[in-house]
Amino acid sequence: MTTFGLHSGHPLGDSTRETAVEFVIDAIESTGAATRDDFDIDQIVTTAHALADDWDFRSLRPDTFWRVASTFIRA
Repeated sequence: MTTFGLHSGHPLGDSTRETAVEFVIDAIESTGAATRDDFDIDQIVTTAHALADDWDFRSLRPDTFWRVASTFIRA
């Protein structure tokens, strides 16, 4: 399974809602195509948390993460 290579600088096991928000913002802004203002970050975090059953989203497949993120693009 392919997972994200992004690192928030927090050790494993120190995953919280705050680190999940940082992860989502880093993932979105790392593409250079969008900023956090283009997405509903809170909804992405809430949905990804439900799917991963954890605040550490690195276990999600990238296609799953981006499918969730694309659902919450702001108009």
